[in-house]
Amino acid sequence: MTSSPPILGSFVERLATRDFGGLAACLDPDVRLRAIIPPGPEEHHDRAAAAGRFGDWFADAISFELVEHRIEPFVDRWLVTYRIALDEGDGLRRVEQHLFCDLGAELIERIDLLCSGFRALALPASSGIHRYDAGTLGCADGLAGAFRAQINQIPVGDSLVVVARDPAAREDLPSMARLLGNRVVSVETLDDGRLEMTVERER
Repeated sequence: MTSSPPILGSFVERLATRDFGGLAACLDPDVRLRAIIPPGPEEHHDRAAAAGRFGDWFADAISFELVEHRIEPFVDRWLVTYRIALDEGDGLRRVEQHLFCDLGAELIERIDLLCSGFRALALPASSGIHRYDAGTLGCADGLAGAFRAQINQIPVGDSLVVVARDPAAREDLPSMARLLGNRVVSVETLDDGRLEMTVERER
């Protein structure tokens, strides 16, 4: 089993934390990024432009979680694949990207990227129950706004199940839900320590 180059692991770690400055440091100054995304192909030719493109895609999401990834050799190149769950304020989405990378002595010199697009996740309207996983989003960096956006998207009478990792959410989210005129049905702690709150929209 061939161990993956540390620079690729660093790239994925920086992406997972949305550290786009650190991500740029993984790239050669003259890196070439060629991307095929739903609007069409595009090409970028330096470190700042390439890292900035990842920022364009992911920096503004109000919740963001790298769900899974893998790094493996592909003949004379390296394949980096990852799947991300995110919310840009209009509901939970998934995106998957495949990066074929060429490496220099220490840095990534070339990336050919294929993107799935940002695919919306939606439960059937008839279910009456909607889920929102806030990922690592906390009350100090936008969880309240994300919750408000989610609850406002569901019909009156439906319920929203919110899962959050931030310990402060146990106090803050139920208070906000009630302040917005909704009914808190339950607040539970899951086995892994996350909060799960069910809220019925009443207005």
